Amino acid sequence: MKPLIAISLFLSILSCSKDDPVPVHEQEAFTLVTLEVTKVGSTETITYDFEVEGHDHAHEEEAHEEEEDDHDDHEGEHTEIELESNSSYNVSISFYNDEDPNNIINITSEIIAEADLHQVFYDITNELTGFEIVPATNDTTDSNGNPLFIKTTWTTTGETSGDVVGYLFHEPTSKTGTTRSDFGGAIDIEIEFEVHVE
Repeated sequence: MKPLIAISLFLSILSCSKDDPVPVHEQEAFTLVTLEVTKVGSTETITYDFEVEGHDHAHEEEAHEEEEDDHDDHEGEHTEIELESNSSYNVSISFYNDEDPNNIINITSEIIAEADLHQVFYDITNELTGFEIVPATNDTTDSNGNPLFIKTTWTTTGETSGDVVGYLFHEPTSKTGTTRSDFGGAIDIEIEFEVHVE
């Protein structure tokens, strides 16, 4: 009887292990975006914080449809970034969940690990002339060699000012473009800030 009991117990455990659902990785909600701005040739870094509404990293189609209906509802408070003319700046964007101040979670590594599914894009308004944002030489690239724009270089010429809208796209249909609509996909994050060049 003992061998039969042992076999029955083994089959029972095996059956349970097959039926048990595979644990799903819980995506963290974005609640904070930061821009770290460092002038080339300087060691001083200025950090700009953007508090955003917490929402899940994973998106559904209905969320994308809602976003297309209202592109003017930028998340976070309006922020002004002061830059000097004829200068270059190294800028890094990072994403966090800071719902628990004692356990702030950096989600940027998840974005980098899923580079094929994401894209950062800065939409520069027409009035902000002589201002350029390009991927930095140490930026992350996806499997096709497209820069993710996590690390960028900002270059200024003369005095100017204007708005910039920063996006993090989820599953974009294109990794290149000059407007939000060129990228498709859903919007994980949308922030707005004003650039002043003096």
